Formats: sequence, structure tokens, C-alpha cells
Amino acid sequence: MKLYIMDIKEVEKSGILEERMFASLGKQRQEKIEKCRHDKDKIRSLCAGALLCLGVMEWEEGENGFSLQEMEAGKVNWEMFSEFFGKAGKDITCDFGRNGKPFFVNYPQIHFNLSHSGDYVAGAFDSRPVGVDIQIHRKIKDNMARHFLHDKELGAVALQENETEKEKLLCRLWAIKESYVKLTGEGMKRSMKEILADRESGKIKNEKGEVVAGFREMIWREKYYISVCGF
Repeated sequence: MKLYIMDIKEVEKSGILEERMFASLGKQRQEKIEKCRHDKDKIRSLCAGALLCLGVMEWEEGENGFSLQEMEAGKVNWEMFSEFFGKAGKDITCDFGRNGKPFFVNYPQIHFNLSHSGDYVAGAFDSRPVGVDIQIHRKIKDNMARHFLHDKELGAVALQENETEKEKLLCRLWAIKESYVKLTGEGMKRSMKEILADRESGKIKNEKGEVVAGFREMIWREKYYISVCGF
């Protein structure tokens, strides 16, 4: 599994860099960017499209393990995208499968998922279905916590020594569960209260206590919480 992270602030500050990146992407992503109403959303969509291209370009069949790479937009040769996909005779076109989860039309062997929060966009790529979520540190209201936390998770949150630690754990659990429902493509169709994120084992368990997926979580730049989930 590969995980890419990109800071959008660098792109926001440079109109030339933004233009170069936009020109390097396929028509489908360009149209998606143009439909965004707010400048911040346009930059996020632009960076997400860039990560999709990078994920495909750097994909290696049979690669095992886990790797994380922060991409600095100003250090990427964006012009190489057109050359790479031109030679391949394929582009980065996405469609939607069951439950609306996106997939690559021309690269079915590569599974991917995207997420963004605050100033970062994350993209995960694997040979099997994958889900990723990134969350900036924030306060989650009690009524929302009760809506998505399993009873055992509520108990773990209650044991935290102060409000800051409670907030951290809530954000981490939110990221883990979001990465799971993005893995399955169920989204809000699935009640997150029914699933348990066992952080000691790195496993997701269903309402019967059966292991249904595994996850890896991390803290990024001290205030971002990331989870990647797979079968």
C-alpha cells in the first residue's frame, strides 16, 4: 500500500504552479475542478487529481508493505504526466461502482481512495480495495460522538484524563471509522456505532465481534490524524 500526502498551501501561493498542474491533468479532472465553486475546493480537487496521476505513474506490480510519501508540488515535473499517459495510450478516467465508490477505468488493477482536511490532501493506493481518511484536530460534540462511537469506544473516551486527550481520541476514532466505510463504499448507509475499532490489534470488528478489516493509523504534523483501512 502506498500513501501520498500533499500540502495545498504551496499551490495556493503560486498561480504558475497551479496552471502547470491543471494543464497536466486529464479532461475529466479538469472539468471536476472547474465545477468547484470555491477557490480552496478547486485547489483541493487539483491536488487530489495530481495524487491520482502520481499513484498510477509510480505503481509497481507485486509491491508489498506500506510506504508514505509527502509530495512537494513545486518539486514535481508536471509536464511528464502528458508524456507518461500519452505513451501508455490511457488516461486517468474514473467511474463509480457499487455504493458509488470510484475506480480507475483504465487501471482496474490499482485501487485508490482520497481524503482531505485542512491544508492536506491524502491518497492511498493498493492492489486491493482501500479506504483513507485524514482529520484535522477539532472538537467533536458529545451528541455526534454518541452517534458514531461503539459502547466500548465511549468507555475508552470517558477514561481520558483531560479534554485535549478526549478530543485526540475522538478524532482518531472518527478517522479510523471513516476510512472503513470508505473502504467498503457504504458511507452513511452504515451505522458506525455497529463497528468497533480495536486500536490495540489494528482490526475493525462488526456487531458480531468478527474481524472484517485491518487499519493503520498515524499522527501527521502533530494535529492531523490519518487512517488507512484494507481487507
